[in-house]
Formats: sequence, C-alpha cells, structure tokens
Amino acid sequence: MVVLTIALGILVVLIPTLSEALGKAAGFAISFGSANVALYKFIRRNGRLFNRREYWTTVLLSTLAAFLISAPLGWLAILGEAKQHDLSNVPLTVWVGSVLFAFLLTFGLNAAWYSSRFGKTLLKVELTRRTRTDTEAFR
Repeated sequence: MVVLTIALGILVVLIPTLSEALGKAAGFAISFGSANVALYKFIRRNGRLFNRREYWTTVLLSTLAAFLISAPLGWLAILGEAKQHDLSNVPLTVWVGSVLFAFLLTFGLNAAWYSSRFGKTLLKVELTRRTRTDTEAFR
C-alpha cells in the first residue's frame, strides 16, 4: 500500500493534469490492490482461507494502516484547499463526520475484499498450482 501510494504521488507530481482523474479512483485501486496482495500472500503461505479471528484482525489492521497512510495525504489536500478557500466556517461535526465516514468506508471495503468471496477464487488457483507442481515433481 505504501509503495502504491508513493508511486501515485510521484505520478501526480510528474503529470499534474492526471491528479484530478486519478485522485478519485486511486484510493480504491490502492486499497483493492494491497488487500488482494495480502490475501494472496496469506493463502499462498498457509494454503487456506482466514479463520474468523485472523479475518477480523487483518481487516482492522489493514483499515488502520490505510487510514494512517491516507491521513497525511488528506491533510495536505485540506491545506491546499484552505489556501484557496476559507475553511474556518466548517463546523467541527462536519470534520468528525467526514473522518468517521472515511474510516467506516475503508473498513467496509477491506471487509469485502478480504472476504471468502475473493479468497475462494485465489485459494482454488493456489491449490491448482500446488497440485500441478507436486504432480510434475513426481513424474
């Protein structure tokens, strides 16, 4: 997630016209990509899906990581907007509500992406790969 976020930042700096087009979808793409890589690595290492405890721990830690990585980027965006517009009249409840909404959205997306729906497909691919590799070794 960190590598994808840094790569996006460098791309936006190099090509500023892409910032508006990439900014909207980049958060979803980075979260989806990092969740799929983490899920694939887990399945590849363990050969199974998450149990309930591992699932919720992974969802929570992934959400916190995404939130902590996104927070400085969001803060920089707010500072950039504050230079152009006066944001002092925005109530505190709007700021808190925005942060809470972002956290819940990220949590929901991570819960969906780490679910067994995506995991079953990855597990099937991994078990097929293992079977093919094991079969070739004994020929």
